[in-house]
Amino acid sequence: MIADHFNYIDVDGVRTRYFEKGSGQPVVLVHGGAIGTGSSLDIFAENLDVLAESFRVIAPDKLGHGETDNPATDADYTIACMTDHIYRFVRTLGLDSINLIGQSRGAFNGASLCLDHPELIRGFILCNSASMTPGVGAIPEFSKKVRAQAPFEIGSRDWVRYRAEVMCFAKACVTEAWVDEWYRIFHLPKSTVARDKMKTLSAEVFEPSVDTDKAHTIERIENSEYHTPTLIHWGKDDPSAPLDPMGLRVFDLLASNYPSVSMHVANQAGHFAFRESHDNFNRLATSFFTALG
Repeated sequence: MIADHFNYIDVDGVRTRYFEKGSGQPVVLVHGGAIGTGSSLDIFAENLDVLAESFRVIAPDKLGHGETDNPATDADYTIACMTDHIYRFVRTLGLDSINLIGQSRGAFNGASLCLDHPELIRGFILCNSASMTPGVGAIPEFSKKVRAQAPFEIGSRDWVRYRAEVMCFAKACVTEAWVDEWYRIFHLPKSTVARDKMKTLSAEVFEPSVDTDKAHTIERIENSEYHTPTLIHWGKDDPSAPLDPMGLRVFDLLASNYPSVSMHVANQAGHFAFRESHDNFNRLATSFFTALG
């Protein structure tokens, strides 16, 4: 069980939960999702143990997510603070060279780290991310639609299952264990506090921070400041971040400005392609990072 490998560490006053297992070159996985909604490192449950057979695998709960503390102030409810928390987490562990996997909004955190700390990141796998797509707002239209049309009470187990299944190609990948953990995290007191704050801070603080940082990130990539070998892994059947146009836009953005960028499209897989096609993803990730030396 991945819970057997959970640890806690103080990152500049932020109590941070993380998974760690294995030895060798570090691989850090950064999850996506929205603060206070149940998102956590558990999204990688089908990847962690297998990758740990070849690497030192580390996966934190991001700032305000999972069991990691919420931001200390309202002004810290920004995408930049979440990225900085990941960087400070890595440095607190004493790491000076890592491989990186970022999923959804976590992929935006990952790309930001590649730009801000190129000496730290050896290679990056970017997984299905509307947040990285040029021309897409902080809250994608699909996410707004799912929130508005959810046929179940928010926070119920049926709602949790619905939120997961609607993002997937095959519902079979949504296990009871996944639903249980998402539901548990959603109902933590700290998650309730974060959701209450986000009722006002989302529009006033968080979304503007995403839009501003995204514009700056794209500008830097277009100015050829991106220099990290990157594999884009995208589910062909992602309803929230469709391959065409979103995935292809992300590939074009990166590949047009840096040669060491490739893309793998996972057939019959949705937003959580790394989970739905986990055997294939784990093989690809192992091969990609091993080839970097």
